[in-house]
Amino acid sequence: MKNHHVLPDRCSIKDKNGDCPNPPSYVVSITDNSGEYMIGVVCKEHKVSMKKRLINMQNNEGLSEKEIKFVPVKPVVTDCVTNYPEKWE
Repeated sequence: MKNHHVLPDRCSIKDKNGDCPNPPSYVVSITDNSGEYMIGVVCKEHKVSMKKRLINMQNNEGLSEKEIKFVPVKPVVTDCVTNYPEKWE
């Protein structure tokens, strides 16, 4: 059976006002010698602040030097197909 991965429906950023309600525009990941790891999703409005935060963590908080990636989310629209077993018998 194939695994299907679903992204969160909102930006991962939280601040004093609560969760960001915007839909994600980018998947944020870090890459090192052992692989690539998704760390969240961000909207267009929070891309710069997320990048600054990750760079600050690399410089000051011991996060090792890793490549930071922002990959645009590609929305997919499809007609929903539902499997009703009784129709196939």
